[in-house]
Amino acid sequence: MNAFLNLRGLALAALVFCLAPGAWGQCDIDFDFGEASFGVSPDPAMGETFLDGMLDESYFDVLHILIPANAAGIDSTYPPTLPVDSVIVLANSVDGAGVFQGIVFTDTVTQEQFFAEEIGLEVLFNNNGDSGNPNAFMGGEQYCAAIQGAPNRSGIYRISIDIQAWATIFTPFNAPYTFDNFTLRVNCPLLEDVVVTNVNSDEGTQGTLTATLAEGVEAVEVAWFNAFGDQIGTGMSVSVDNAGSFSVQITTADCQSLFGGWLVGDDALECELAASVEVSNTDPGMFNGSATVTASGAVGDWTANWYSAAGILLGSGEVLSGLGEGAYSVVVSDDSGCSVEVEDINVLTGLPDMTQIDLSTYPNPASSELFCAGVVPGDAWAIVTLNGAHVRQGLSSTSGLVLDVSSLDAGMYFLVVNRQGARQVKRVQVQH
Repeated sequence: MNAFLNLRGLALAALVFCLAPGAWGQCDIDFDFGEASFGVSPDPAMGETFLDGMLDESYFDVLHILIPANAAGIDSTYPPTLPVDSVIVLANSVDGAGVFQGIVFTDTVTQEQFFAEEIGLEVLFNNNGDSGNPNAFMGGEQYCAAIQGAPNRSGIYRISIDIQAWATIFTPFNAPYTFDNFTLRVNCPLLEDVVVTNVNSDEGTQGTLTATLAEGVEAVEVAWFNAFGDQIGTGMSVSVDNAGSFSVQITTADCQSLFGGWLVGDDALECELAASVEVSNTDPGMFNGSATVTASGAVGDWTANWYSAAGILLGSGEVLSGLGEGAYSVVVSDDSGCSVEVEDINVLTGLPDMTQIDLSTYPNPASSELFCAGVVPGDAWAIVTLNGAHVRQGLSSTSGLVLDVSSLDAGMYFLVVNRQGARQVKRVQVQH
């Protein structure tokens, strides 16, 4: 007997897969779904979505999916013995009428449609080898997918996914379904910095947040929001009455981007809250680093929000995993309203810091030339961005090294020197 299997929740499983046949994703199947028979993380039904990305910068996020063993795990109207055999993702294609099928990214402003690879992304899935079909995922099992790349087009994208869900009532049958309205935002690098002044509730003075735009950026609007998403003002600077966490949305003629995580404290509070972070470094080219925050002196419970160097919220909780090489920060807050921020959390490539190389750099920051003492002939060197991209590299032929950094973009870099298995890394800043 054939029947229509309308498993709306099961359609979420399709988001695991952006068709990269034969590829294994850089993710671990390790999410704790508790006693649930079906689940996804992030869960769009709870208002969750993928982390924001930044234009032309490395991006990484993980989707976890628990597929139920039986259809009744999602819809109780189906027999409890009706097995969910598998979920199969349809191949990306465009038919003669121009209709997109597969995993489709729709720009919510222009309504243009793309496949992931067209905007610089790929989704590498891990089906645990449970099926010879790399696009098939078995009922009753948990899977994950690594969503990664360097997005080359900004925008707010609505993601739709076309799948076939297979079940068996006497004979196998399948039903098509499209899941819609999953959102991914890709920001533009519009913001240079935000300067914060705390409030003082004893003296009755307000706090302020003042934005500095990136070089050459002309904003049409700058809007500020509190932690609840309420707009509190516009303009390059805004005053606030209370302590809290705030975000800023910058709109230009061709891009709109949202940045968050700026903390306004209350200087009148006697806070004893402190935080420290332990880092587990990543492997070269991978996103398997993590950071763990420990808090002391908290009043009641405490929470932690993690941010990228660009101010993009990456996650919350005691541990942040799936980190690539780069700089991060965390804001810890307790029930009394006290908050503390740990900045310059550096995740490196996990290679040991070898002390055999006595490396020093000056001036630091540098604008035109960077002098590197301790380099000897035969040393391999590289200037690496926080995202792991090599912008300069070479082999030293002299003792000491002078590097021309005048053409590099202003910002933070790593100077990496390798010598016969030893490695030394220095943070250097370029200013113009």
